[in-house]
Amino acid sequence: MKKIMLIILISLITLPACTNKEEKENYPIYEGTVVFKTEENDKYKILVLQNISKEDLENGKLEDFIELAQEQTEASYYYIEKKNYESIDLGQRVRITADFNQNESLPPIRTVVKIEKISD
Repeated sequence: MKKIMLIILISLITLPACTNKEEKENYPIYEGTVVFKTEENDKYKILVLQNISKEDLENGKLEDFIELAQEQTEASYYYIEKKNYESIDLGQRVRITADFNQNESLPPIRTVVKIEKISD
């Protein structure tokens, strides 16, 4: 009986360690255009909108972008790693895999798990 309990205990400990959390998670994916970038206290953040005209992108200010973001359900700020922040330009189309957690603001703030540039 002790052997069986020991085998069960060992199985319960080792099996969860064999799974990869990232492979199990189906993180949400968003696409859009980077319209604003900012860095504060070594935190890098971008604002991504799904729909924006070339004219609005070229002539808009942050206040205009935030107003547009409030009308677009998937528009969001994203925390991003420094190397990605430096390699992405304003106006760049991106596909973002984001963490499930987000700060409840309008637009929300999410954390990037993965980001890819989309060529037009």
